[in-house]
Amino acid sequence: MTMTLLERVHATEPTQIQYRGRKTSRVGSEQRRRAILEAALRIVVRDGVRAIRHRSVAKEADVPLAATTYYFKDIQELISDTFMLYAEKAQSIVNVFSRKMYEPLENADGKKLAEMTTGPSLVAIIVDQLVAYVLEKTSHNRDMAVADQAFRYEALLNDNLKGLARDHAKQLEQKLIEFLNLVHSSHPKEDAQILVSTMRRVEYEALLQDPEKIDTVAMRALLERQVSLILKIDVTADE
Repeated sequence: MTMTLLERVHATEPTQIQYRGRKTSRVGSEQRRRAILEAALRIVVRDGVRAIRHRSVAKEADVPLAATTYYFKDIQELISDTFMLYAEKAQSIVNVFSRKMYEPLENADGKKLAEMTTGPSLVAIIVDQLVAYVLEKTSHNRDMAVADQAFRYEALLNDNLKGLARDHAKQLEQKLIEFLNLVHSSHPKEDAQILVSTMRRVEYEALLQDPEKIDTVAMRALLERQVSLILKIDVTADE
């Protein structure tokens, strides 16, 4: 039985989030552990990863200092699990993006689907979703985008985060590879990597702007140029 496009998305095994701190089966205890990590993530957004300390996190979470040392044996374990909380939240955003990427194609008949996956319409579909994804991160989930930048920098200095950061970076890349395979990219892996690099640039530039004044016209023009070059589609042909 042939799967629909959206079924293909859901069929992909999601990345497993593996926390390292002390596990507990008690609901109240697990809620406290989560509250500590949420507090640590707020500190990352506000002050950077290096500001994570047992005392500062305990104060932010409004819990006794002993609670943070009970769940996390050292600062590195606390930082790693804070990153995993961030990765869990980011994965949800990527999954929504992936589903929306397929939606315009899902109900198209054979002829329409062929048109949408071969010409300028395909570039428009991809660019629309890439722009929406960047705006979702930099406007509606701005703290997540700031945390992303903070953790990416920290991973350069922290050996404990390097592997986690590499695994996390592959989430969006893998979703793009799957889509680019569907639309017959000649080099889906490399093309996905190029798109991810371009998106990181436009995300960073968007974060430097007021959320209400992000230059979406320039963002769209850059992404359209990149996508059209990757897919070898001349978007000016019909102009």
